[in-house]
Amino acid sequence: MGRPFVRATALVPVLRHFEAQHEALAEIVGAEGLDLAALRDPYEEIPLSAYLTIFEGAARAAKDPVLGARLGRAITPADLGPTGLLLAQSATIRRGLHRFMGALAALQSATEMTLTQAKDDTGWHSISYQIRSPTGAPGAQDAEFSLSCLCQLLRLSFDRHWAPEEVHFTHAPSRRPDLLERLFGAPVRFEQSANRILFDTSGLDTPHRTEDAGLIAVIERHVADLVHAQDPERSVSERVQLVISRNLGHAPVDLATVSAALGMAPRSLQRHLAAEGSSLRDLVRAQRQTIAEQQLSHPGTRLKAVAATLGYSDETVFWRAFRDWTGDAPSRRRT
Repeated sequence: MGRPFVRATALVPVLRHFEAQHEALAEIVGAEGLDLAALRDPYEEIPLSAYLTIFEGAARAAKDPVLGARLGRAITPADLGPTGLLLAQSATIRRGLHRFMGALAALQSATEMTLTQAKDDTGWHSISYQIRSPTGAPGAQDAEFSLSCLCQLLRLSFDRHWAPEEVHFTHAPSRRPDLLERLFGAPVRFEQSANRILFDTSGLDTPHRTEDAGLIAVIERHVADLVHAQDPERSVSERVQLVISRNLGHAPVDLATVSAALGMAPRSLQRHLAAEGSSLRDLVRAQRQTIAEQQLSHPGTRLKAVAATLGYSDETVFWRAFRDWTGDAPSRRRT
């Protein structure tokens, strides 16, 4: 497994911001042993730790404590390569978020984004962002940039008036929380358990466009190639899990679909999974059970909603499947 990285396309907004201060940015980048010219290639892989340090240094050089959030407001889907384009091509916000999360590994590694239902009665969902790295939590600028980017992508792709209900960060309070709240259009809270945006679900499944299935398939294949190229040691099972996570609940997870997404013949995929002691059926079941148990742990979760998330036609089919997996009825797992 390679060291954690981010593609240089993530620094495009920083490069644009410092166009008139080339020497200042070159010094910041050079301190991390990197060549500023190399960052002009959007596919260049930058060590994740260097990226975090560069972003913090850029904010200090710009004397702007909310630089990350400000630059996130200027992002476009193309700035994030195929990951951003997949979200922008999706018909609904829910589908776009799932595709974005599934394709994130093509943009940067050692990173998790998770969509969950709130545990209270607000009816809000949240999407969290966390870097899995020995260096610990991401810097404030990266966290604020990443969540600001996502909000901006949702505005550009679905609803120009879209705004979160709340924004949470794990880091200490910003020196300018007022500016952050203005940029996000929502209350901002610090020293929370995760970096996340909380949002109302009323428009989550509202169609905004007719999808171009052919174009989306091309982009998804490009994402799969990028993920495989940056991590050639990733097992076939892990690559299959990525496709399952991306498709579950809104696209097929059958042998034909998954093998096509990976650019493999169906029988070849079956043989590789068998050699790893697994099967597509086992991986789909495991993913569904993990998601089901997570959602059932939230008070007030409706079985119909869980069934839809898992791609089941109705809650009766889900109820039977869950009982087969665990020996329990799903209602007994709800808290």
